[in-house]
Amino acid sequence: MNNAGARAIEFLRTPVATLAVLLTALVAQLPHAADVFRLVVGGEGLGATLHSYSYAVALELAVLLFVVQRRNIESYIFAVASICINLAYYALHGVNLVSIASAPAWLISVALPVAIARYSHLIVDAAVHNDVISAPVMHTPVQHASPVVHTPVQHALPGDIPAIDLRTQALQMHDEGFSVAQICEQLNCKTSTVYSWLRRKRESV
Repeated sequence: MNNAGARAIEFLRTPVATLAVLLTALVAQLPHAADVFRLVVGGEGLGATLHSYSYAVALELAVLLFVVQRRNIESYIFAVASICINLAYYALHGVNLVSIASAPAWLISVALPVAIARYSHLIVDAAVHNDVISAPVMHTPVQHASPVVHTPVQHALPGDIPAIDLRTQALQMHDEGFSVAQICEQLNCKTSTVYSWLRRKRESV
């Protein structure tokens, strides 16, 4: 594939190309809606024509606007309404919609509104995708766990805390990697006492 063909395909994938096709489909759809409105309401002349086309523009753009607002259900409801208006257009011009000969009318009536709805979704989805890509990535700082700090046991009076509690806490601190000197400093114990607790623990294993 040559470069021109590749560039053409790349352009057709852009939201601009999709929007151009969407506008073309809207322009093709407008006369149907405008003619149905004019035939039902009645009236001739420039004023009636402008009135009917303003109705048609509002109706057809409703699909795109609902899609932009992410109101998908409403957009498809208006797409169905456009299909019904197209069928009404052919019915008002003498086409028998229940006959086999009306198959082309049905095909045309359904194809344009569905294409308008799908083009609208493609444009909005592309815009959302570009917003996600262009949005700056916010890096949340890693919260490091604070080191475990053992609060020294305050001994106001000897014997306030039973020795068995000190021994349990000392053994636990030793298992957590504290040195004997650190244990003695924080628990206010003698070195010989801590060594005695550790020795008894090893002997009991």
